[in-house]
Amino acid sequence: MTLKEKILRWWVYFRRGHSTYLAFFLSFANFIVIQYRLLIENVGIFRLIFASLTAFAVAFFLVYVPVAAIIGWLDMKRGMLPVEGAIVGEVNPWVQDLLKALYLLAEDRKEEARKILEKWIKK
Repeated sequence: MTLKEKILRWWVYFRRGHSTYLAFFLSFANFIVIQYRLLIENVGIFRLIFASLTAFAVAFFLVYVPVAAIIGWLDMKRGMLPVEGAIVGEVNPWVQDLLKALYLLAEDRKEEARKILEKWIKK
């Protein structure tokens, strides 16, 4: 593996770790703190219900996580994900070739499938 490939690989790892995990958790914590400071501390009834940031964070977490999971599930099953997958399949040559090869394999046309997939194998 060349130095350029190693750097690019680490760049991919960094982007995935940052965008999927670290930025997500930081924005989640940031949202809780901002809502507590702007809403809970300034509205009397909420101040009585949520006496501390910890109580608000726990209550928020118990409501928000299930709601977000349900929305995510709905999106994956009935929302944009199936449409997005179809679009990606239309524009991604690797996906197109893979689907063609699977179709050929189902018809027992192994050599044709092999020829389609050969260009994707690193030599």
